[in-house]
Amino acid sequence: MEAQTNHYPLKPDLIKFGGYVLFLFVVGWGLVFTYLDRYPSLLAMAFLSFTFGLQHAFDVDHITAIDNMTRKLVNDGKNTHGVGFFFSFGHSLVVVIMALITIFFVEWSKNQLPKFQDVGGVFGTLFAGFMLLLLGTINLFILVGIWRSFKAISKGDFSTAQASTDTRIFRTFKKALNIINHNWQVVCVGFLFGLGFDTATQIAVLATSAVATSKGIPWFAVFSFPILFTAGMCFMDSCDGLFMSTAYSWVFSSPFRKVYYNLALTGLSVTAAFFVGIVDVLQAIGGYLKWQNPVIKFAQALNFNILGICLVVLFIITWSAALIFWRVFNLKAKDDEVVAAEEKQEAAFEKLNVTESTVRVNSAVKQTGHEHSLR
Repeated sequence: MEAQTNHYPLKPDLIKFGGYVLFLFVVGWGLVFTYLDRYPSLLAMAFLSFTFGLQHAFDVDHITAIDNMTRKLVNDGKNTHGVGFFFSFGHSLVVVIMALITIFFVEWSKNQLPKFQDVGGVFGTLFAGFMLLLLGTINLFILVGIWRSFKAISKGDFSTAQASTDTRIFRTFKKALNIINHNWQVVCVGFLFGLGFDTATQIAVLATSAVATSKGIPWFAVFSFPILFTAGMCFMDSCDGLFMSTAYSWVFSSPFRKVYYNLALTGLSVTAAFFVGIVDVLQAIGGYLKWQNPVIKFAQALNFNILGICLVVLFIITWSAALIFWRVFNLKAKDDEVVAAEEKQEAAFEKLNVTESTVRVNSAVKQTGHEHSLR
């Protein structure tokens, strides 16, 4: 399978997804300030909800999932500008649903929410783990193809500049992700990732506190909490997704640059996907079966926010190092050489096609003349 290099204009998508986030932000704070004079406690709870959203976007499973899904879709030639937004929006739907249940069924939610958290914690975390392992496996095959192309280019063979991963095993794994071919389909993945109910529980606690503190607070004022949470998380995840999409599209726009930068970055993405996927699976199975061995304890003690920040720093360091090496070793000259070789090859193919077309036309003319002479 050859990676596609389709380019999609950034500005329209930037305005569109930025508008979605701005709409959520304005609606959320609009509800808060409408009732702030009567219920001052709304301000602190709304601010906490918004910061919870900003913070949760740094969870390592968010960053890893968005990065790997963006890479997969860019490799397929799809528009990936909305991957971050739709993943976050799907994730937030769980928060919104649980907040509504909490607002309207306060007593029921106090008793039943812990049970949902236990079940969802296993199912949602297990799904996230297996999804990341699947994405990591697919990108691992892409990495192998990139390495082969890099070795070939280093030997002067520019004909294999486009990494090939078209193997039976790769196609088998890729079929499992063929349901994700467009931005909006990532909503489903985000929703299933959110079934761990960790963030939903935080927002539900805020909503419960508000309702319990003052029965007079209108439900749509309390509903500002999940809206602001969604706005905060969608903002950060959208920025993450747009950065990844723009970076990978730039990388894929040139054959040698694609091979060089992907070799530097795909290894980090694959490692992160496998690490976080394994940790998710260990946390889910260990929590469900009540295992207490050292490996499970280590996995359960990990802080995903801190890991997410570390992963962001690693991406920045890797990108920076790759850019420095690109300039220091003048790899642009190699890139220009590969592009020139490809253009020369394309020109040769066009010339061959023109020659074949001319031969066919001449043959047709001769055949027509021969038929006329026979008549």
